[in-house]
Amino acid sequence: MTYHGRVSEGQAFHAKESRSVSKRLQSGSYYDSSYHGARFPELIGDNSYFVARAEVQARFYFSNGERQKRIFEYGCGIGQGIAALPNAAGWDIGAEARAACRRRNLNVYDTLEEVPRHAWDIVFCRHVLEHLERPIDALASMRELLQPAGELFIIVPKEEHFAVKLAPDLDQHLHCWNFRSLNNLLFRAGFVPHSNEYRYMLGWHAFLPIRKRFGPGAYYHATKLGGMLRRNGELLVRAGIA
Repeated sequence: MTYHGRVSEGQAFHAKESRSVSKRLQSGSYYDSSYHGARFPELIGDNSYFVARAEVQARFYFSNGERQKRIFEYGCGIGQGIAALPNAAGWDIGAEARAACRRRNLNVYDTLEEVPRHAWDIVFCRHVLEHLERPIDALASMRELLQPAGELFIIVPKEEHFAVKLAPDLDQHLHCWNFRSLNNLLFRAGFVPHSNEYRYMLGWHAFLPIRKRFGPGAYYHATKLGGMLRRNGELLVRAGIA
């Protein structure tokens, strides 16, 4: 039975917003417009916060030796993932994000075609795969960037499942991952996973006073502790070329 009732103002607004988001996604402009400014205003506008987060992310994901390697970030956003790495570069689909990187003198490419092939020791991809309609195509591109003995780092959010709104959200996650699905996908894309880890971190901005008073080391440990206590986590998979 079909119900032909009146549409409330709230339902009409959500339907209009859904059509607007759908049109921007289909045109390829969603992440190329105001997404990063809406999602990360503090990181863009507060340089002390940006530097603090860049330093702690470099330490969180890479060993001392790894931080000196040639690292490429696929989907680098506004650049906090590469800013504290001396030999790193990145690419992002968003012109707004690339412009934010260049304002901080970070090395970013405008297109994937410009990025040197088979040249990178580590390809790093954080919180990107869940946004993509065809993640296996992106992984195939990453494989072309790695030198033969190179390593891929894939990081995706450890997502919880709660009641959600029917209207589109800001982040537009299309996939919810676990280690089994990630490992299967990596094998299909020509990789061999060799480690699966949960990582926990939280309170990047809230714990800034700790950094100012006690230094970067205390800030790093505070953010790790905050993540563990709140169980705010990520899935990290490291893989080599098959």
